Amino acid sequence: MKILLFLFLLLAPGWALAQTTAPAAASVNFCGLDLPLPANCSADSKYSVRSPEYQMTWMYLDYGMLRTFPEQFVQQIQKKHKHTERQPLEGFILDAPAKGFRLSYPTEGGGMAYELIAYGVAKGQPVMVQLTLATDPDKTADLPELPRQVLRLTK
Repeated sequence: MKILLFLFLLLAPGWALAQTTAPAAASVNFCGLDLPLPANCSADSKYSVRSPEYQMTWMYLDYGMLRTFPEQFVQQIQKKHKHTERQPLEGFILDAPAKGFRLSYPTEGGGMAYELIAYGVAKGQPVMVQLTLATDPDKTADLPELPRQVLRLTK
């Protein structure tokens, strides 16, 4: 009996450690691809990520909506933010060709906001991505870590 008790006390800590699992790394799913969240990011929802430098939101669309919705969406942003500058945007979403818009407008705090609206079909899924930043990205390397995994600029 003492040997049984001794073996139990010897093995119990190992069993306890085996039963505890480390928490899964926080991630978001974008078009079927699990992307780990950087330390300074949080997921506002299944379709939105926020950090001190940016906010990225995406919407899954159907093919019909892909033709008209992005333009309507951008027009709503232009109505909301006066003095919005709009330029065409071409790039890639998960290495699939994408079109979109590059918007810039003054913020209430006296600074500027920059939005990249990209839309296309990634991994067979029509999707629109909205990335809002405080700095104007010229090239893909200027994008923060997580958005850089989703968007690629062709400049």
